[in-house]
Amino acid sequence: MAVITVSNLKKSFGPRELFSDVSFFINEKERVALVGDNGTGKTTLLRIICGESDADSGNIGKEPGMTVGYLPQEVDLPGTSQLQIVVMGVTPELLDAASTLADIESRLSHTTSEKESQELGSKYAEISHRFDTLHGFDYQIKAKSILLGLGFTESDLDRPVHTLSGGQKMRVALARLLLLSPDMLLLDEPTNHLDIQACEWLQSFINDKFPGAVLVVSHDRYFLDRVVSKVVEIEFGTTVTYTGNYSAFAVQKAERIEEQRKQYKLQQKEITRIESAIQTLFSNRKFSRRDNKVKQLNRIERVHKPGERMTIKTNLTPAGRSGLDVVRIKKLSKNYPNKPLFSEMDFVVERGRKIGIVGPNGSGKTTLLKILADKLQADDGVVEFGHNVQPVYFAQEFDHLVPERTVIEELLADADLTSSQARDLLAQFLFMGDDAFKRVNVLSGGEMCRLALAKILANHPNLLILDEPTNHLDIRSREALEEALKSFNGTILTASHDRYLLDAIATDIIEIKDGSWERYLGNYSDYREKTQPAEEHSPTPAAVKKQVAAPRRSAGSQLRVKERQLKELSKRQKELEHGIEQVEGRMGELTEALADEETYRNGTAGELTKEYDGLAAKLDTFYREWETTCSQVAELEDEIASQLEGSRE
Repeated sequence: MAVITVSNLKKSFGPRELFSDVSFFINEKERVALVGDNGTGKTTLLRIICGESDADSGNIGKEPGMTVGYLPQEVDLPGTSQLQIVVMGVTPELLDAASTLADIESRLSHTTSEKESQELGSKYAEISHRFDTLHGFDYQIKAKSILLGLGFTESDLDRPVHTLSGGQKMRVALARLLLLSPDMLLLDEPTNHLDIQACEWLQSFINDKFPGAVLVVSHDRYFLDRVVSKVVEIEFGTTVTYTGNYSAFAVQKAERIEEQRKQYKLQQKEITRIESAIQTLFSNRKFSRRDNKVKQLNRIERVHKPGERMTIKTNLTPAGRSGLDVVRIKKLSKNYPNKPLFSEMDFVVERGRKIGIVGPNGSGKTTLLKILADKLQADDGVVEFGHNVQPVYFAQEFDHLVPERTVIEELLADADLTSSQARDLLAQFLFMGDDAFKRVNVLSGGEMCRLALAKILANHPNLLILDEPTNHLDIRSREALEEALKSFNGTILTASHDRYLLDAIATDIIEIKDGSWERYLGNYSDYREKTQPAEEHSPTPAAVKKQVAAPRRSAGSQLRVKERQLKELSKRQKELEHGIEQVEGRMGELTEALADEETYRNGTAGELTKEYDGLAAKLDTFYREWETTCSQVAELEDEIASQLEGSRE
């Protein structure tokens, strides 16, 4: 049963029509995504549904007595108030009473005057009565329970809100909504400012704990894939509804556009044929038949040509080929006062690897990238770049952009381009016409992101150091960037909360957490499978009985574990074989170079000999690991074959 029905909504701002025909419905307990390009009116639509804004025309039907909770993109909370007070203060009157009580309690604990103590006690009794009348004590108990459930500790409850991180503030705002127990949640970019762990928590909360309906606006495709069962897209002023999660929507939409394109071409061909017949009949003065053809033409229900939407166009062509070892990180350490970020970090980034860096907010991801980009000094250890490495750094705060420059001046500042080439490149990133002469300090977050990406393209790097490159980009721009990074044959190090991106491009994941670090082979899903803690439950008698009665199921579970291990080992075996092939190929090139007299005349023999010795040591390491992996693969294959044979018997 539909709890909200949106019918024919229209909204304009002055002469600009935002949307003109928005219609969809949301059923009880349904999770729905609202998607569309930046500027299509998604936030405005949420504000209309929750009653904060009015539509020009159209209707919103709600179930009688239904309550709606709205979580905006930018959370506005009283900064100096304590966390628990902010949550329980769901009305201005209740917030004022709770704040006054907390202030009186604090003053009572510090006063030494009996007279002042009596006055404060009298005032406390008065405010306490008002607080109770507003059901404040009930809200206080519920608020504490919700906050503890959201991961806050007892000691957090008295913290001023301004000391919280962006993700923690989002949880506080969400706690206020839950305290009101709405029948429906409207969430506008809820994963913004959240680290991956917080995104996972919100995912789990919506799926497992919230009983009502949800309408969510988000650019986080991974989040949408795991939460929603319906997608409503705003495009060209109207809406189309699709069944399934985001990935299902993407497939269905591509199919719909392709079918519309075919129908449009066929209809245009038919229209051209009829128009030609009309012209011929007119020339032959056969007016009656001509009029019939005109009527036939007018009766045709026109298929609209699929709209062409502008998006960024990136084709990352790397500079010259780098050496095999692109970055060597040796015993790298960085600490802040009372907070160690990482220590003894020691690894090598090989050419062509695409490494995702993950971890909680504040764990040191951005710090590591700034050290690699020579924007920050490490406490200990060294960073060495390999032969012919040409890095480019993308900062999530865009502090590498000069605010006083124009867009084209910023692009040309460190790129060898003509003015014409710069204008062409800016057009690929949607800076058209006079946009090239905007000053950097007036650009939106999305525009600065596009400019920073254009600067990368202009410099032809073979090493990309990227800090949250998809922040501020809409979904289509994220997809365009993702395709460019996938096809880029250089090397990438990126810190990102975009799990969809990390799944698509990463060959390795480095996790920085609680002052330590670990490197995992594979993309984000592989990393998550290896690090997700197994749920521990005390087995019930019924569960024990079921396990005893179904030994084949247990064996099947063991078999699946072994098959996953085999898949992972086989993947590593192929990677090692590829690495061995690359090293041997380079050693062959070096052997030829060292046999050439010119090498000794131009003084490069020493450097080439050093590189050859390093590769020989690496090749020996690769071969040892390859032999061990081959042995493990063979053992697992035998165990799986034996287990399968046993199950058939």
